[in-house]
Amino acid sequence: MTFLIERRTYPLRDGVLSALHFGDTSAPVRLVFLHANGFNAQAYRAVMEPLGVHAVVFDMRGHGHSRNMPQPLNIPNWHIFRDDCVAFFDRYMLDLTDAPVVLGGHSFGAVSAILAAPQLKGRIHGYVGFDPVSVPRLFRLTSALPGGRAYMKRRVPIARNAGRRKSHFESPEAAFLRWQGRGAFKGMEDAVLKDYIAGGLVECEGGSWELACDPKWEQTIFVAQWHNLFKAARALPDNTHIIYAGGRPPVSTTATRAAVLKAQPKINVKFNPKLGHLFPLIRTEFATDALRAAIQAA
Repeated sequence: MTFLIERRTYPLRDGVLSALHFGDTSAPVRLVFLHANGFNAQAYRAVMEPLGVHAVVFDMRGHGHSRNMPQPLNIPNWHIFRDDCVAFFDRYMLDLTDAPVVLGGHSFGAVSAILAAPQLKGRIHGYVGFDPVSVPRLFRLTSALPGGRAYMKRRVPIARNAGRRKSHFESPEAAFLRWQGRGAFKGMEDAVLKDYIAGGLVECEGGSWELACDPKWEQTIFVAQWHNLFKAARALPDNTHIIYAGGRPPVSTTATRAAVLKAQPKINVKFNPKLGHLFPLIRTEFATDALRAAIQAA
């Protein structure tokens, strides 16, 4: 068996998707996972490596090594990411396994995976979602109205802050010192932060470094909420485990969590207010155990 991290590329309709393969890369794929907005596949190394199975984590469009894929700044929803996931399954999954796999994701990646579920019936036999962004209809509707997304970029704190994010650094070490123990990275192990930096910074001419994910793209994703997570959730397999977190502010409400469960009553939906939105990268063993349980139950 060959246990390693291997980067592979997958040409899609309008660009090349990059992905990291973890575990026994000579074995059939057991898990496909989609990361959170602004992050990258390598950031989840501490979650994926202990699984001991062949797992694939995309660098989502505009992130990490997939940064050169087109990034239209007027998208109203996350269908473009859904389509990337479905295209990967359609074009390449038969080369990686002839059996259904567990599909998973974190935050916007968790939602993109749910949106893909109706087109992946029969090809997934499990799903794990870490705090999928599940916002009320009014928030979603605002992103569909003329001028709505521009308004949200100015008024929604997480989107406003993303657009202002510092994107250039003298070195990866300088980025590490800026982020260590602060903001979104508070409570994150140094090794996880270093993985995020290794997968999320690229060297520029002249020796400086910049974020692979353009802050304007990250901001665009935050406000592009006109998709129907709840309708797509009807297609989730029974072996589904969704873990919602608290956070300030949380990315779900009591009503939206209930709506997900109503869409597919056989799934397992839990809410833990003590967890923060980035809990998979802070409590990596917890995230690994949740993924392992779904894989073993499949």
